Amino acid sequence: METLDVTRKGAERIAAIVEAGSAALLEEGFPSLTKRRIAKRLGISHGNVSYYFPTRQSLWQAVMDHEIQEYYDRHHGSPNADPEDAQAIFDEFVVRWIDEYDDPVVRIFFSHIIATAEVNDSVAEVRDELYENFFKELFDRASALNLGIDDNKLEQRVLEAMVVLEGLHAVSAFRPELVGQSYEFKQRLLKRVNAIIRGE
Repeated sequence: METLDVTRKGAERIAAIVEAGSAALLEEGFPSLTKRRIAKRLGISHGNVSYYFPTRQSLWQAVMDHEIQEYYDRHHGSPNADPEDAQAIFDEFVVRWIDEYDDPVVRIFFSHIIATAEVNDSVAEVRDELYENFFKELFDRASALNLGIDDNKLEQRVLEAMVVLEGLHAVSAFRPELVGQSYEFKQRLLKRVNAIIRGE
């Protein structure tokens, strides 16, 4: 998109196409995310969509970028924890990770990413980049706890903690009330993640 010199009206059209694409993705998954379907949703020509998104892949990428930015804005915005308190920073990050599973848009979007990544290399790249970022953010916060262990050992603990946190994909699907309504459950999960990071 950076290569296109667009007017304000063009920028508005791009935003409308991406928004329609996001709605299609969340409702029906990646197979529904075609230029023809988006054009029909918006009541514009296929050529109009193709002008801004010459390939299906460019449309998919724009929609994924949009949804990922929305996800970070909603769930990982400005931190509230005391910047001098490494434990509070770590706990806040973990609690935000837990809380995001109360958001159906997050559950649906990441489920589509995970499923489609198995059959599409470019979606797999996005999935892998997301998880590498999650790993790095958790690793950096765990490192700040000064646990007195080497990076290799900490890496294994962070990966184990990620297994626990990502298990919320499954649990939130059939027991969504646990994530959204059970303070006790969240606190046990936070305690468990801390125990893993500390090797307890």
